[in-house]
Amino acid sequence: MSLIQLVLLLGIIWRTWSESHRFILIEQSKNWDESQKYCRKAYEDLATVQGPEDRVKLQQAADAAGFTSFAWIGFYNGVLKWRWSFHNEDMGFSSWASWEPNMPRTQEACVFMNERQEWSDTSCFEQKQVLCQTDKGPVADKIVLVSSVVGTWREAQLYCRTNYQDLATIKDNNTNVYIANLLYTNNIWEAWIGLSKNLWLWSDQTNVSWPLVTWQSGQPDNIDGNEECGCAGTQGQIADDKCATKRFFYCEIPDKPTVRRMQLVRVAVKTDGSLQESAMMEVIEKQMNLMLSEQKMNTDSNITWRIQSDGKILRQDTNDTHGTTAAVCEHINPVES
Repeated sequence: MSLIQLVLLLGIIWRTWSESHRFILIEQSKNWDESQKYCRKAYEDLATVQGPEDRVKLQQAADAAGFTSFAWIGFYNGVLKWRWSFHNEDMGFSSWASWEPNMPRTQEACVFMNERQEWSDTSCFEQKQVLCQTDKGPVADKIVLVSSVVGTWREAQLYCRTNYQDLATIKDNNTNVYIANLLYTNNIWEAWIGLSKNLWLWSDQTNVSWPLVTWQSGQPDNIDGNEECGCAGTQGQIADDKCATKRFFYCEIPDKPTVRRMQLVRVAVKTDGSLQESAMMEVIEKQMNLMLSEQKMNTDSNITWRIQSDGKILRQDTNDTHGTTAAVCEHINPVES
């Protein structure tokens, strides 16, 4: 059976920011949502105050305005519900162990289950074995225990999305019992499943580094159960408050303008001609998004396909139809705009 080498061009577009930035205090009373919209329209975003350098810049902005109180920053309680990794679905069925879940509301939480059919939440950075799922129907074919892989929850998610479909989703007791028996049979006591809860997040999508976040003493206290937005004192100490509260707010201003870059990538694929163009594009996009996710570029990038002069995406390479492709991807120098 002869093989056809097809060549595709795609562009990956992403934004880069200068690492240097400063804060400005906007002396207008707005709720958190209004403050975010204002900063995004007039500047860049609400201020991310994470680490000693950010706290110094915030204090400088407060001193410049003679401000001594608390003002909104870009911290917010982003996901209030447990969600499955696959399709970001809400949790319906659950099987929590006694006193679970019990992670502090200031930390990201991920879920593992044990051989006793019980779920527990814990730090997403713990090392555990992995339960993946496929796109097959019967539970015995759908659930895959990967005993040879041990990693954090994010590493487990990436592994399952790369090699199967996603981390395991459990929607009913039958699936839960099957997984528990699978763990017991293989002498494995705990493994990651696809449930997680991202708690406090930054508006500009900066990854939260909890050792660098400084809370005001006694905070967050979540009075009345609805204090889901963050404000900061003049020394960068953070407190939670109702998002509807009217406050001044800090915006973040880049010292240099945002740069838009495009990276052209030429992809060569060997096929017997049976693959449809749309199916091949879907597979390639999935792999490229995984690569971008590993580089933490997936939130500010998108993939576009270059259309050939004949109106098609795929182009047959007539120079090499039987040999081995030396490289899957060929990078072309990035273009700035």
